Amino acid sequence: MESFAFWYEENGSGEDRVTATMNFNLWCQCGWKDNPYLDIGFKIKHLQCAQTLYFFLPFDIKENNKTNYIEDLGCKFTQTELVDAVFNESYATTIAANKKTIEVKTANTTLPEEEQEQFYIYQLDIEHDLKLESFADGTIISIETDNITNSVPEGTAVYYLRFRIKNHPLEFLIHKYVAPSSVLQSLFNTTYMIDFRFHNVRSLHKTLIERFNKKGTKVVAINSLHFLLMTKAYIDVDINNSGFKGIRKIEKGVWKNYVNLNDTEDLLAYHIAQKPKNKDSEKESEKYLTSSELFAKFRVERSVITAYVFFTVFLGAIGSILASKLFEPIWDFIVKLLLG
Repeated sequence: MESFAFWYEENGSGEDRVTATMNFNLWCQCGWKDNPYLDIGFKIKHLQCAQTLYFFLPFDIKENNKTNYIEDLGCKFTQTELVDAVFNESYATTIAANKKTIEVKTANTTLPEEEQEQFYIYQLDIEHDLKLESFADGTIISIETDNITNSVPEGTAVYYLRFRIKNHPLEFLIHKYVAPSSVLQSLFNTTYMIDFRFHNVRSLHKTLIERFNKKGTKVVAINSLHFLLMTKAYIDVDINNSGFKGIRKIEKGVWKNYVNLNDTEDLLAYHIAQKPKNKDSEKESEKYLTSSELFAKFRVERSVITAYVFFTVFLGAIGSILASKLFEPIWDFIVKLLLG
């Protein structure tokens, strides 16, 4: 199983469908000693219609070890500059006293009301807000919604949750590729492929599919999905996807606390966005994004000096062996001739 999945258990409080905008940020080959980071966020509407949210990770994390692998990112958004950088808009933020919510509003109040946005970032307590269940080779994260929807006066508010997968190699997502016929090339660089899948039913366990299709549960309807790859500027990235939106340089200093004080110098963000065919359609298959797949390749050059020295020594050794084998008979002949 190599696909994420997202669904919810209904609470019978209304006919609205829970919808979400998904964010996936992959920090990979950033020059850090850490394993790659995968940040997962979702901006949710109509959360009051859900009793429990369920999110499937295609790798195993044990309940008793979850805080070692999952980190809340909601607490990082106390910095307004970071909120602006993540959502690519200008916002004003208000931190509620003794609460786990951060109110986010459009900074420009002169805009028409329909263009102004308001939502609440909810800070997840990983130990108490998340429950983990091992399923096949993966993990089902469950989040009860009562505490979230009761955290602000408006029961119909829009909420944003964001957490990070850390201390994990993410092998299901990042595949190391070695060309079998290119030994020389592999000495100087390594190629990786990113294989990202969301609600790809061909990549999900059939029993899991039954689970989110049973009575009383629904798949979260996705308005759009955004995937960002953050990596060093010198990494050679190849993205072959129709949703590729462009590249931008990470703002210096803004992201440092967000990535636990790791160096953010010379990092680029590659943005891929996927949206439904027709958001005004009455057909769910066209109105919402039912599944998502994207692929990207990047090549990491190894130390040229190290590879060059190794290759030079290797060639020298081979040459020395060949030369000794080739000239040994000639040398024996010359010695015999001189000695009579």
